[in-house]
Amino acid sequence: MKTWRTNLVVNTKNHHYKTGTINIKSGIFQGDTLSPLWFCLAMNLLSQLINRQKYGYIVERSRNIKISHQMYIDDLKLYAANEEEMKKLLKIVASFTKTIGMEIGVDKCAVVHVGRGQIRDGEGLAVMEDVTIPRLSAQGHYKYLGIQQALDIKKAEMKNIFREKYFSRVKKILQSKLNAKATFTSMNMWALPCLSYSFGIIKWTAAELKELDIKTRALLTRHGVHHPHASSNRLYIRRQEGGRGLQNIEKLYNETVVSMREYFHAKNSPLLQAICRSDENLTPLNLSSQEGPVGGITEAQLIREWHSKALHGRYPGNLEKNNINKKESLTYLRAGYLYPETEGRLVAIQDQVVPTRSYIKNITARNIPTDRCRRCLQAPESIQHVVSSCSVLAPTDYTERHNAMARIFHRAIAEETGLVKRSKKPYEYRPSTVLENGAYKLYWDMVITTDKPIPHNRPDIVLFDKGQRSAKIMDVTVPADDNISKAFTEKLTKYQDLAFELKNTYALRSVVILPLIISTNGLVEAHLEEYTGMLGLQKELISTAQKQVILATTRIVRKFLTTS
Repeated sequence: MKTWRTNLVVNTKNHHYKTGTINIKSGIFQGDTLSPLWFCLAMNLLSQLINRQKYGYIVERSRNIKISHQMYIDDLKLYAANEEEMKKLLKIVASFTKTIGMEIGVDKCAVVHVGRGQIRDGEGLAVMEDVTIPRLSAQGHYKYLGIQQALDIKKAEMKNIFREKYFSRVKKILQSKLNAKATFTSMNMWALPCLSYSFGIIKWTAAELKELDIKTRALLTRHGVHHPHASSNRLYIRRQEGGRGLQNIEKLYNETVVSMREYFHAKNSPLLQAICRSDENLTPLNLSSQEGPVGGITEAQLIREWHSKALHGRYPGNLEKNNINKKESLTYLRAGYLYPETEGRLVAIQDQVVPTRSYIKNITARNIPTDRCRRCLQAPESIQHVVSSCSVLAPTDYTERHNAMARIFHRAIAEETGLVKRSKKPYEYRPSTVLENGAYKLYWDMVITTDKPIPHNRPDIVLFDKGQRSAKIMDVTVPADDNISKAFTEKLTKYQDLAFELKNTYALRSVVILPLIISTNGLVEAHLEEYTGMLGLQKELISTAQKQVILATTRIVRKFLTTS
C-alpha cells in the first residue's frame, strides 16, 4: 500500500491542470479485484466474533435455530432476542470497528424494537459514550441493500422507486447515440437491473410485469426504435435467432424466482432450511411449496409465435429455408452496427407493417381510393412491390442498390489480384471498365466479345486468370426474399451460353458462373459464402455487401413513403 499514488488532472478550454503525486495512505481502491476481497477477509473476523457470543433471534424454537446477523461487505444487520443482547452485540461491533480504525456510520444506522408484532417507540441505544444508535419509529423505515424496510418491506413504495429509476435509465439510453446492439445491451445491463434487483424479494404480479414491458415498448416506439405494429415477440428473441435481444421483464422475473428457489432448496444450512419451512407464500419465492412459478414464457415459445404470424412470420420463415445462409443473413443483427432507428425501420419492412397502400387497405381496413402503387400505378402497393418490383424505381433506386453491392465485390477482387491499391473507402470506390496486369484481367459491366454473338453477354463482373487460363462470371442480384431460388437458377441459365463461348473463344480450361445474391431484406443466398471463398476473398466481405443492401432498402422505402 505504500506504493499507492495518483495524480488529479483537470482540463478546461483554456488551461490544463495537473497535481503533483498524491500518496494514498488509507482506504480501499475502487475498481480493482483484490481490495474488496481483502476487505471482506478482514470483516469476516467481526462475523466470527458475533457468532461466538451465541446471541441472536430464534427463528425455529423446536430446533433452536437462530440468526444473529447478516453482513454484505460493510452493511451489517444484527438480530437479538432483547435489548440487552442487542447492546452487547453493538458494543462488540463498536469495539471492533474502533480497533481496526473504522467508524460506524451512525447517521445510516437504526434500531428496530419489535414486541408482539408491533414496532415499539423509545429512545436510542447507547453503545459507547460517543455512539448512540437512534430508534426507528413505527412510521419510519430504513434502507438495507437498497430496499426500504421496517417490520416488513415497503412494497408499494419500493415498486414506484424501482419503476422510476428503470424508466429514467431507459430514457437516457434512448437519448444516447449508441448503435442498435449497444442500445439493447445497455438496457439489459444498466436499466433492467434496477428492476431485477427486486425480483424474488418484492412480489410483482403478472399484470404489473406486462405493464412494464408495454411501457418499455411504448418508449422504444416514441424514439423510433420499434414500430408499433412490428412483432413484439421479436424484440425478446436473441439476435442470433433473428430477434433484437431485449430481455422480457416477465420472463426474467420468473427465471430469477426459479433460480433463487433452487438456491435455497439446494442448501443444507439449518437456517435456510428453517426459512424454507416457514415461507408459506410470505415471499415471492414461496419456499415451503414444491411448485415453482407458473406461466413463464420461453424463447422457444416466442419464436414459434413469431413464425406463426401471417405477416410477421414471412421473414423468419424465409430465414429457415435451405437456400438461405442463416448465420450470414443475421450478421447485421449480431454486429448491431445500425442506428437503432434504422434497425427499427428495417425490422418494420421485414415484418411487412410499413404503411403502404395495400397494408392500409387490406390490413388496417381503412377506406382509401386505390391500393395501386403511387409511382407506377400498375400493381398493388405492397412492401414487396416497393422494394423490388416497381418499374419506376428499377432504373434508379434499384440499380443504385445493385451497384453498391457489386462495387464491394469488384473492389475486393481488384485488391486481391493486385489490380488496385488499398486506398479508397468502399463508398468512394468507382470501378474502372477494364483493369489488367500480367496475371489478371477484370471487366466491370462490359459487353464480352465472343466468336458467336449471344444475347446475354454483359454480366456485372468477369475475372480472367491468365496463368490458370480460367474465367469467373459474376452477376449480382438483389431479389425479394421469396425469389432467391428463382434468381439463382435464372442467373445460372442466363450465362450458360456466355460461359461456353468464352471457353471456346479464348481457349480456357474452365469457366464458372457465380451468382452473388443478397435479398432486399439482407437474406444471404446459401452459395454466397462458398463463392466468396472461390474468389479468394474474406468471408467478412459478405457483411459489408449486406450492409449496403439493407441501408439502400431502408432509404428506398423512406423516400418512397415521403412521396405523395
